[in-house]
Amino acid sequence: MTRGSRVLTVMYVAVALWLAFCTVRTWGTVPAWTSVAMAAASLAPVLGVVRETVIADERRAVAVLREREGRRAAWRDAAAAALARAEVEMACCERWWTSCATEHDPACAHRTSWGTTA
Repeated sequence: MTRGSRVLTVMYVAVALWLAFCTVRTWGTVPAWTSVAMAAASLAPVLGVVRETVIADERRAVAVLREREGRRAAWRDAAAAALARAEVEMACCERWWTSCATEHDPACAHRTSWGTTA
């Protein structure tokens, strides 16, 4: 829960308690419908507390999903980098085949030396 949510929750609880106190103090001295209306109004801040709690839970869930997606993205980036490296390595061999074996990178791992026997 964020600091702002905590402040709102405290304010909601304070308003609910104040309205409940006023309802109890005025019961029997004012018309019944006003006391019932004030009792109903004291339940509205409770809904605010529930709302702030739900929002905090949703924020936590979104944070967890973002963190998981970040890990998946990192894995995908690593896989894409490995695939790109493999394609670059194979590009050297592709040049070798398409140039009738005249061009081959000296650093290519697939290069075979024709002058020496192993």
